[in-house]
Amino acid sequence: MQVFRSTAILAPYSRRSVSAKTLRMWCAPEIILGVTTLSDEQTLLPHIINQARQSGAKIILAHSHYEPSTRKCGRPSPERASPSIREAREAMDRIARQLRWLGFTCEPVLLSGPPELEIPRLVRSCGVDRVLLKLEEDPDLATKAILPIPEQVLRGVDVPVCAIGRNSIHASRAAARNITLAVSAESRCEVPLSFACRLAQENRAKLNVLHVFESRSDGEVPPTPQGVIANLPFTTWREAELFCPTEVTVREGEPVEQILHHCASTQQDLIVLCSPGNTRSASLMAARSLSFG
Repeated sequence: MQVFRSTAILAPYSRRSVSAKTLRMWCAPEIILGVTTLSDEQTLLPHIINQARQSGAKIILAHSHYEPSTRKCGRPSPERASPSIREAREAMDRIARQLRWLGFTCEPVLLSGPPELEIPRLVRSCGVDRVLLKLEEDPDLATKAILPIPEQVLRGVDVPVCAIGRNSIHASRAAARNITLAVSAESRCEVPLSFACRLAQENRAKLNVLHVFESRSDGEVPPTPQGVIANLPFTTWREAELFCPTEVTVREGEPVEQILHHCASTQQDLIVLCSPGNTRSASLMAARSLSFG
């Protein structure tokens, strides 16, 4: 592992694609959308409360009751069977009452259409600034025609998506102190870097840019922290250096494994993932209590 505490390196000027107002709304959201399966209440709800409390955000709680025909062909076990519409409404109303009792403005929404269409539509129509959801415990990967809801959401929304890890527990700490932005050679990272920089500034946190490269046997020179910096949007990176402590780390190996190992070993609170080759998805922001083990 290589670690480099940044110094200024000259690079071509790169133009912004997100306004300062948008970044401010992403970092201090006025409206948060929580996407729940109803079985994830004990894990998801504390994170919704924690993040909404920081900025006094309104909460929209959504549950998709959509069952495509390809899923109906299967035989889910009784404990995994979807609740009826009536049961879903009752559960949503109960959770909304709990949130209102805690002082939040909360609106429950039951979605009947495909999540990949309904959730982005809800985000746009309600002016949502951040989406929270929990990664599925056992995503249905039997057919490539059906993607897990987090993947569906990422492909269709233009705001940060906060994905709570499968084994996560609620974090008692209100603010993040260490934030990692993971970038690859294919990442279009100007928007995620702008967001991660502003988020680190708002939380008075340290920003670490992490690049993982796969092992090479052809004698090619491995990337260096200086090389990673040279490929970052120059103006955005200079602002990050000015407004928050910054560091660049380069690791070798399988990307997912190395990202998780880095976050576990350095006690990262948040990790921002770029969306390679996809300008629509601004970022995937994994929650601060994500289990990195």
